[in-house]
Amino acid sequence: MPNEIDDYQVFFGCSDFSGLFRGRAVSSLEYKRRLNTGCGWVPADQSLTPFGEIGPANPFGSLGDLRLIPDQKAEYKVKCDEMLSPLHFLLCDINNLDGTPWDCCARNYLKQGIKLLNENYGLSLTIGFEHEFTIIDPDLMPEPVFSMRAFRKEEKFISILAKCLNETKIIAENFLPEYGVNQFEVPTSAKAPLAAADDAVAFREIVKEVSRVTSRKLSLSPKLTPESVGNGVHLHLSLENGSGTNVSEDRNKKGALSKEFSAFCAGILRHIDSVAALSAPSPISYLRLKPHHWSASYNTISVQDREAAIRICPEIKHKNRKFSSFRAEVRVGDATSSPYLHLGSIIHAGLIGLEKNLQVHRFTESDPSEMTSKEKKKLGLKRLPRSLGESMNSLSSDADFRKSAKPLFWECYRDMRSTELAYTKKMSEKELCNSYRKIF
Repeated sequence: MPNEIDDYQVFFGCSDFSGLFRGRAVSSLEYKRRLNTGCGWVPADQSLTPFGEIGPANPFGSLGDLRLIPDQKAEYKVKCDEMLSPLHFLLCDINNLDGTPWDCCARNYLKQGIKLLNENYGLSLTIGFEHEFTIIDPDLMPEPVFSMRAFRKEEKFISILAKCLNETKIIAENFLPEYGVNQFEVPTSAKAPLAAADDAVAFREIVKEVSRVTSRKLSLSPKLTPESVGNGVHLHLSLENGSGTNVSEDRNKKGALSKEFSAFCAGILRHIDSVAALSAPSPISYLRLKPHHWSASYNTISVQDREAAIRICPEIKHKNRKFSSFRAEVRVGDATSSPYLHLGSIIHAGLIGLEKNLQVHRFTESDPSEMTSKEKKKLGLKRLPRSLGESMNSLSSDADFRKSAKPLFWECYRDMRSTELAYTKKMSEKELCNSYRKIF
């Protein structure tokens, strides 16, 4: 690692309702002294849209004070020759002044879901994130998709990114030149839920920093143009018992889902519209969630179908493998969502499935968009929301799901998204793509 300058800035930040990472920086010479007390924060900051507007009907106004309290287990630091100073940041919880978690903290929303899953059912999850992004420099000549030429063209960028990820113990499973022009996918190794979400927040900041210092413009936005291949964030999850054994699979059942995992997945499907309001939370998200876009468009679960909302992944068979790799992949979300809200919404919906002992009874084996209305009704299939407004209305009427957070949480979230909808209301699809491409 190159020699570091003695004094640089360390960022204390939070992944907020808008899906962006915001906070304040302190000197590297004194940041350790601030770990227990953090730094000040303002309630109305949680009402900021991606475009920087504060929701006019937010429940806070100019009142109140909070603290960003760093989690020392979520500290990330990388340095390369191209950086003037290290990229050094800590992920924070948003707390009240008395040290209790603030009702509108996205990270706490996830932590509460993890806690309930463990305390009420003795279960935990292992989570892997798949990140997709597109390099958008206009002068790039595209290479064939999935090709080594497409990979080697970005050798410097990928090599620096890989080095930075390794320094932070974010392990990339592979670097895949994807189907879209100049598009890449980076799946990261599975971890416990909070660590996986923390790494997802960190990944976005690291990949943006590497793009900056290598003069490569990139975007994680779900759609760069109305016609382009979309960028998603897929979550791979498996259910474990208290001893860390994968309990997701029962080979004697259709789809091979265990009773517990079936209940968990059924909860996600029953509340998929509310999950979408948190995991696909921007107007542009719904340009991606359409039939034949290899994302998700119906409330479906299927075996190895990349159009399903939940895909049951194939288990890797190997004579030396001593553990189960059986898992499900939830394909609805994208990078306009905070990883804490994205994963948190899935866990809270799964908890409802466990509480009500729901079960998955049908797996789709063909394209729902080509079924008759009678066939879809028989299978209980319906389109996912076609707009953010539609998903937010579904969330407002979903009393069971809304129990997952305090009323203040939903009041703040709805106001922020309503402000975002009002700001983008008159934008064409092309203008939406241009706007979100620049932000994400």
